[in-house]
Amino acid sequence: MNIYSLNAEWGLLCWVVTGLLFFFILEKWVVYRSPTLPLFRRWRINVSLNLSNVAIIDLFFVYLVKQVSFFADPPVLDIFAKFHVNSFWRVAITVLVMDLAIYFWHRMNHEVPFLWRFHRVHHTDRNLDVSSAFRFHFGEVTGSTIIMYGIMLILGSSILEVRIFQLIFFLAAQFEHSNIRLWKPLERAVWFLFVPPAMHRIHHSNIQEETDSNYGTFLSIWDRIFGTFRKNVAQEKIVYGLKEFSDEQELSLGKLLILPFRK
Repeated sequence: MNIYSLNAEWGLLCWVVTGLLFFFILEKWVVYRSPTLPLFRRWRINVSLNLSNVAIIDLFFVYLVKQVSFFADPPVLDIFAKFHVNSFWRVAITVLVMDLAIYFWHRMNHEVPFLWRFHRVHHTDRNLDVSSAFRFHFGEVTGSTIIMYGIMLILGSSILEVRIFQLIFFLAAQFEHSNIRLWKPLERAVWFLFVPPAMHRIHHSNIQEETDSNYGTFLSIWDRIFGTFRKNVAQEKIVYGLKEFSDEQELSLGKLLILPFRK
């Protein structure tokens, strides 16, 4: 099975950059909340964290695929082939299973202290906009990459099917983090099945009971099914970030990279 494609990587990169620019422009037109911190400083940190993920995770993964025979032609359980699943259902099942897996991975990052050390880098952002979708430590991204790779081998998903999920996932992540104000009827309609910015703002609250809720990225049904859904929160009173990281001097790029390893 061809599990990797550099052309697919370039296509995914173009999609992510397009989404970033689209929501950045939209945030200027229908802004939800005025920023309290300098935009350039936050974007420099958030985008730099993402670039470190690309350099450490993606390039290393390219090396493994090209140099290690196991990754170039791995043993595959390939459930799809065993049950003769057609192309439409292959895509649908890949998206649903991976979105569910990311829900549980996200939840574990809050409930397991060791994983929280890495994930709290994301939650230290004291403003919220589309750039927040890039604010992840490479340690956390390594874990999510391994999970997606494992699901790919178990299902027998093609690289195209995985890329379709990633296109949806990255667009959903940018949308839910964006600092935009949706028309209320539209927001209620989106909230029924998907994750609008209002739902994810609750997750970025500095109140732990609110932070430990609304783990979904694409579909909101997982939070509803597994009892982590929260809606009735006064949006205007939400304070972003973590109470123990209120000093911006402690949130520089270098300090965020070593944050999981500090006491």
